[in-house]
Amino acid sequence: MRSRILFGTGLLVFSTALAALLFSGRTEIRTSADAESPPTALVTALLPIVVAMVLIRLVPARLPVLPPLTGSDRPAVARQGWVLTAIAVLFALVVLVVDLGDWYGLVKVTVLLGGSWLALRIWRAPSAGAAAQRSAMPRWAYWLGPIPAVLAWGYLLYYSPLAGDRDMSDYEQYDTGFLITAMVLTFLTASVAEEIFYRVLLQTRLEAVLGRWPAIMVTSLLFAAMHLSRIGDGPHWVVLATIIVWNGGFGLLVGYLWARYRNAWALIVVHGAVNSLPLIPVLLH
Repeated sequence: MRSRILFGTGLLVFSTALAALLFSGRTEIRTSADAESPPTALVTALLPIVVAMVLIRLVPARLPVLPPLTGSDRPAVARQGWVLTAIAVLFALVVLVVDLGDWYGLVKVTVLLGGSWLALRIWRAPSAGAAAQRSAMPRWAYWLGPIPAVLAWGYLLYYSPLAGDRDMSDYEQYDTGFLITAMVLTFLTASVAEEIFYRVLLQTRLEAVLGRWPAIMVTSLLFAAMHLSRIGDGPHWVVLATIIVWNGGFGLLVGYLWARYRNAWALIVVHGAVNSLPLIPVLLH
């Protein structure tokens, strides 16, 4: 019952945020905190996520799933899951009330990964089962299964006619070395650190206790909450709805990718792409 309530509540949050944007006539959203980044059409942001999630489900049709934990192992894994949830909530509150500025990346890695390392050493538990699920998976599915979804998502979001012509010329004011350094640091502190914490550590444990979709839903909303201070100005409700729809929607995509394939490399590639692909034309200019 608890799992169904969590899933239903999460679905309601996503639906309400999307409806609020649509009924207010906001057909474009800001998907980056950078002032230089242009707005993105709502359909351009969401359709690639939907298509990719369909492909994740279909390629291949059958894969082993993470079995729910029962017996003596369940309380210890559940305790780890709730402690990691508390760390995610703590970091979301910190970034909401404190302007971390240039310290944002370091604080994020320290709280999320440092806090997780400490918590998992204090509250030890057996494996949540992801390794066993991955071992039962055909090797080709582990490595090749994510490719259609990842390619379709990247093409639709950045290169298809749907994506239109994104004006990234405002980034040309920055030195190439600065942009490359910023991309590398973002890759390490966002693409790698966030996926390890939110998907590999947190979602896996919540899946073992709550089931697949409630865990994906909770993790996606916690992932969205981390971005509460990161996307632009405007009415608070618009910023909140945008973060839920865009960052939360991206969380659903990578969460499902992780749940189906248990391939952390695929998560890092997708997350790295969303942060770097728009800037590649600027670097090549």
